[in-house]
Amino acid sequence: MNKCSMHYDQNQEQWLVELQGREYALHCGESFELYIGQNPIPCRLELADNWYVIMDDTSFDLRANSQYMINL
Repeated sequence: MNKCSMHYDQNQEQWLVELQGREYALHCGESFELYIGQNPIPCRLELADNWYVIMDDTSFDLRANSQYMINL
Protein backbone atom coordinates (compact mmCIF):
# COMPACT_ATOMS: atom_id res chain seq x y z
CA MET A 1 0.00 0.00 0.00
CA ASN A 2 1.08 3.58 -0.62
CA LYS A 3 0.82 6.12 2.20
CA CYS A 4 -0.29 9.46 0.75
CA SER A 5 -2.20 12.63 1.49
CA MET A 6 -5.84 13.00 0.41
CA HIS A 7 -7.27 16.48 -0.18
CA TYR A 8 -10.45 17.95 -1.64
CA ASP A 9 -10.46 19.87 -4.93
CA GLN A 10 -13.32 22.40 -4.96
CA ASN A 11 -13.18 22.79 -8.77
CA GLN A 12 -13.52 19.07 -9.49
CA GLU A 13 -15.68 18.42 -6.40
CA GLN A 14 -13.58 15.30 -5.74
CA TRP A 15 -11.04 13.97 -3.28
CA LEU A 16 -7.58 13.66 -4.78
CA VAL A 17 -4.41 11.82 -3.85
CA GLU A 18 -0.89 12.43 -5.10
CA LEU A 19 1.16 9.40 -6.13
CA GLN A 20 4.56 9.63 -7.78
CA GLY A 21 4.05 13.31 -8.63
CA ARG A 22 0.61 12.90 -10.23
CA GLU A 23 -2.85 13.57 -8.81
CA TYR A 24 -5.58 10.96 -9.02
CA ALA A 25 -9.26 11.38 -8.23
CA LEU A 26 -10.98 9.02 -5.82
CA HIS A 27 -14.47 7.73 -6.60
CA CYS A 28 -17.49 6.45 -4.67
CA GLY A 29 -16.98 2.95 -3.39
CA GLU A 30 -13.18 3.10 -3.33
CA SER A 31 -11.57 1.44 -0.33
CA PHE A 32 -8.46 2.55 1.53
CA GLU A 33 -7.07 2.86 5.04
CA LEU A 34 -7.64 6.22 6.72
CA TYR A 35 -5.23 7.20 9.48
CA ILE A 36 -6.84 8.10 12.79
CA GLY A 37 -3.82 9.27 14.74
CA GLN A 38 -1.16 6.64 13.99
CA ASN A 39 -3.69 3.87 13.30
CA PRO A 40 -4.77 2.99 9.74
CA ILE A 41 -8.48 2.03 9.69
CA PRO A 42 -10.05 0.30 6.64
CA CYS A 43 -12.85 2.38 5.15
CA ARG A 44 -14.85 3.10 2.00
CA LEU A 45 -15.47 6.51 0.36
CA GLU A 46 -19.09 7.43 -0.42
CA LEU A 47 -21.06 10.48 -1.57
CA ALA A 48 -24.54 11.65 -0.53
CA ASP A 49 -25.09 15.34 0.26
CA ASN A 50 -21.42 15.36 1.33
CA TRP A 51 -18.45 13.05 0.91
CA TYR A 52 -18.10 10.63 3.81
CA VAL A 53 -16.33 7.42 4.79
CA ILE A 54 -17.76 4.22 6.22
CA MET A 55 -15.75 2.23 8.78
CA ASP A 56 -17.44 -0.97 9.89
CA ASP A 57 -20.87 0.26 11.03
CA THR A 58 -19.76 3.88 11.54
CA SER A 59 -19.71 6.75 9.06
CA PHE A 60 -18.56 10.34 9.21
CA ASP A 61 -18.36 13.31 6.86
CA LEU A 62 -15.01 14.42 5.50
CA ARG A 63 -14.09 18.09 5.93
CA ALA A 64 -13.30 19.71 2.57
CA ASN A 65 -10.76 22.07 4.19
CA SER A 66 -8.80 19.20 5.76
CA GLN A 67 -6.17 16.82 4.48
CA TYR A 68 -6.12 13.18 5.49
CA MET A 69 -3.35 10.58 5.43
CA ILE A 70 -4.36 7.31 3.82
CA ASN A 71 -2.96 4.02 2.58
CA LEU A 72 -4.10 3.38 -0.96
